[in-house]
Amino acid sequence: MRDLLNTAADRMLGMFLPKARAGACICFPGEGFYQYRCYKGQENQRRWCQYTCNCNATNCGSWVTYGDC
Repeated sequence: MRDLLNTAADRMLGMFLPKARAGACICFPGEGFYQYRCYKGQENQRRWCQYTCNCNATNCGSWVTYGDC
């Protein structure tokens, strides 16, 4: 009887909760990195980017100049 209840409970939860997928992303929302560029061949710039909840997109801030190329 216990196994029957556990199976039914797993099925009910599976209907409402997302399932883990193989190969899921390894990042966490809020983790981030700097992007760098040489703007117009003169200025080194960088901006901070953070991963979104689905980990395959990023939100980035504005470019900040920090020196010459």
